[in-house]
Amino acid sequence: MRPYFLLILTAVSMAFVSGYLALFLQGDQKASETDIQEIAALKQVFQKEVAPEMVVSLTSIYYGKGQLELLDPTDILALRENSTSKVNYTSNKRCFQDFGKLLSPKSIEKVWIWEEYRCNRRDRLPRDFFVEGPYVHPSGNSYAYLAMNTGREVFQKRFWVESHLPFFHTLELSDVQNRIGRLDGIFHVLASMNVRELASLARGRGTILGNEYLMGRLIYPKIFNILEYRVYSRIQLDNFLKKTEFSLTPLVPGKRCFYQDGVLCWNYSMRHLFSMANRSTLILLAGFMIIIIFIVRMLLTKLKNQKLEDEKRRLALRVLTHEFRTPITSMMLLMEQMGKNSSSLSDEVQEIYLNLSREVYRMKRLTETSRNYLKADNSKRLLDLNVSKIDDLREYVDELLFSFEADTEEGDIVIHTVDEKLSVYTDPYWLSICLKNIIENALRHGKKPVNIYINKNNDRVELSIVDQGVSCFESLDEMTEEFAKGPSSEGTGLGMNIVYKVCQELNIKLSFFNKPTTFILKFPKQGRNND
Repeated sequence: MRPYFLLILTAVSMAFVSGYLALFLQGDQKASETDIQEIAALKQVFQKEVAPEMVVSLTSIYYGKGQLELLDPTDILALRENSTSKVNYTSNKRCFQDFGKLLSPKSIEKVWIWEEYRCNRRDRLPRDFFVEGPYVHPSGNSYAYLAMNTGREVFQKRFWVESHLPFFHTLELSDVQNRIGRLDGIFHVLASMNVRELASLARGRGTILGNEYLMGRLIYPKIFNILEYRVYSRIQLDNFLKKTEFSLTPLVPGKRCFYQDGVLCWNYSMRHLFSMANRSTLILLAGFMIIIIFIVRMLLTKLKNQKLEDEKRRLALRVLTHEFRTPITSMMLLMEQMGKNSSSLSDEVQEIYLNLSREVYRMKRLTETSRNYLKADNSKRLLDLNVSKIDDLREYVDELLFSFEADTEEGDIVIHTVDEKLSVYTDPYWLSICLKNIIENALRHGKKPVNIYINKNNDRVELSIVDQGVSCFESLDEMTEEFAKGPSSEGTGLGMNIVYKVCQELNIKLSFFNKPTTFILKFPKQGRNND
């Protein structure tokens, strides 16, 4: 079996093993009674062993009538979403525009006072303007936040901002902190909380887990409506959980949760899950990893050997090319000497001389082609092409058929073509290699006559070679495999393989039919570049 088949098989097996291990690590999605008891005990131990960073009573901060609305992001987000006004309520522009949309029985007086103040019709705000409700402007921002954004000096002082922090909406605290620096106490905690966490806080949830803090509510008798929380840093919580077999995250709807504890999700830690894995599972995983490493090493070795074999072939080609050039040069000198006395030769000998001369020049062309191939080490193409225009394909084929005159009789090869001259863009030399191989096979292994059709189909020139025999190959893929030979063939089995690859390089579409044996070469459209 080839190495890459082994690699594919091993990769599939590894996928199954990984899936099995993932399912194992995922474990049972339902916590047992023992697990629930352990989690409850952990919570009690945490409260006893870990001191909170602070204990804060939100009721003592947000004590005014309606002031708790500054904790809940739901209403203020709805106001911002429903607001269609484009008025900037922190500037003195567009005064009293869209004023009717802002009015409500609860806010008419305060909205009127703010409009007069921002439009400079009033010098100062009432002393209790910020500390008495309503605290939120109908545009969706607190009056304290609007005042801070007016740019007036009195509202930029840190003392004023810190003394009015309980009158900012909690959604605005992060921006306030960015502008004046770190806030103190609970306001820094509130500034770090997101919308979901703030909504849980406003509803008095028992436990709230954020990115930076854990808040646990202190429970009092119902007659005391007190909203008080212990505040722990997330670092304190993570350090405590490192010693246990559990991890704690906020509950995400739709995501797997081992044990849901209100808005919290308890899961086994990865360290504990791996400790639960049995030895056979780990041995199986390690075994597959070893196999993967072994097969990858085998593939690298094969690639290295293949590269070495390619270099050997190129070296052999270099040697052959170099050695062929010397005898070919000598043969050409001899041919020139014979050519000087060709007039004294008989007609039969002169014809033999011409055929011999043609073959010698063909061998020279082959050596030059091999030399060009060896130069093109970095080329992405298999061949070094010299594309040019063949003005008349019929005339080109006629010249090509001269090399078959000695082995054929009249009527063995018949050309059928249209009246007009058909031109193509291609490499004449490599096209001749293809046509000679196909015609030679038709003459040797097919049934005469061999018909050559040259015509035009949908703006593409087609050249078809048809003999009267039936091929032993069923498909072009079967025929063009390396060393594929028919039962009566005495060649190397490489001819059609070369034809197929050369046609690909020339951008010529090669088609094959076996009854009768037919080859069709479809040339690129006129003017298309083959490079």
